[in-house]
Amino acid sequence: MTSPVGEMLACTSGRLLHVARVLACRAQVKRCLSSVSGSNNDDLANAMGKRATWENFYKTQSEQGTKQFDWFVGYEEVVDLVSPYLHKPGKSHRSHVVALDLGCGLSNVALKMCLSSEEPMRIVCADIVMTALETMRQQYQSARGVVRNSESHLLFTMADASQLPFKDRCFDVVLDKGTTDVIIRSSGGSDLAKTVVQESLRVLRCGGHLLQFSDEDPDVRLTLLNDVAIRDRATVTFKEISTPHGMEYFMYVVQKGSERTD
Repeated sequence: MTSPVGEMLACTSGRLLHVARVLACRAQVKRCLSSVSGSNNDDLANAMGKRATWENFYKTQSEQGTKQFDWFVGYEEVVDLVSPYLHKPGKSHRSHVVALDLGCGLSNVALKMCLSSEEPMRIVCADIVMTALETMRQQYQSARGVVRNSESHLLFTMADASQLPFKDRCFDVVLDKGTTDVIIRSSGGSDLAKTVVQESLRVLRCGGHLLQFSDEDPDVRLTLLNDVAIRDRATVTFKEISTPHGMEYFMYVVQKGSERTD
């Protein structure tokens, strides 16, 4: 039996490894930002909003053989939080839940949800960088034989989060894990982040949910979300996420209201 001291040391060690991993990834992103701007005194905010920055970042990840990376939290931390929104009570067993993973990057959250869901599910993984999409597509093709529901599918499309190439009201759920956080930190990010939220709500069906995972404090993020939500008669709530590493993250839930008639 593990002693309390041993458990404490294991927890501390796990947290330090997690923090080190996050810091290492942030350092790599910063190097990519610097290479795009070409200066030691670069404007990191401007670089962060450029497609070339993330093309460079994911190219480096690919060259290093990295096939999966999750910002903030991974599948194990979010599955129980997201699953209730991916269930359609009263619907036919053949009625697909349709979800969008906005700015999927190399996260395997959508992949694991698609493979493990008992209900038929169609998830669209969207990112601005084709390299990331191709890496995830290859993983999906390799794992396709172990999908739990044969009618579940994972689709991949290159897309700008501020100008989504989808029709109005076509998704039940939009998952945003760190995408808005990157946008907010870029030059002019506050206004662009509002546009991204507006686009997410546009493609959501009435009653659908936008799920944002972030490390941004509710005092800040709720202001942004409420400013946009009022236009779609949406409601905004949040939950604090507990992680084994002791890091503080939040899930923000925006539920789209009924169709406007004015």
